[in-house]
Amino acid sequence: MPVYMVHGFRWPRGGFTGIRVYIVLHNLEEATAEYLQQPLTSRLVLDSLRRTNADVMAQLPDLQFIEQYDPDDTTSNEAVSKSHAFVGAKVMALEEPGDGGSEGSLSWDTRQLDREGSGLSESGTEALAQLRDRLAPGEKIAWWLVYNGDPAREYPQSEGEDEEEEDQTGSGPTIRVPEKLSKFFGRMTGSA
Repeated sequence: MPVYMVHGFRWPRGGFTGIRVYIVLHNLEEATAEYLQQPLTSRLVLDSLRRTNADVMAQLPDLQFIEQYDPDDTTSNEAVSKSHAFVGAKVMALEEPGDGGSEGSLSWDTRQLDREGSGLSESGTEALAQLRDRLAPGEKIAWWLVYNGDPAREYPQSEGEDEEEEDQTGSGPTIRVPEKLSKFFGRMTGSA
């Protein structure tokens, strides 16, 4: 359950320039607007941004999408997805103990952030501002501390789901007809 330090801006899901509309307008059929950090969705949206904003994206080679997510929140209006995702030109992850990070991976020295800044060149900083103006006008570019309790967001599959999938798979465009209907129509064809 990493905490991310993100230098970038918030991209709202709603609104004319929001994530949902972007995905629809660019025909990203396999993308999920509710979880931009999902690997396939990230790749599809980044590829689309590279096609439609090549001038800007050339200056932002490490751009990433980060989601804020608390797996323990099962009741709030934003339990599934927050009203925005983060677009980061620089992203650093603070991993849990034992996740294989280096010894100092459990903390950040903020003086290092002050010295290094975002790590973007002047043209990279301008490109990030241009991308923000296109995707999320009015949002501020800043450092954000973002918690994501389950970046993979996998869920255990129940046995019932396996059975349902088997029932739905067939050899052609047929549907499964309940047994009572089969018997009913079988009687009708036998009496003709």
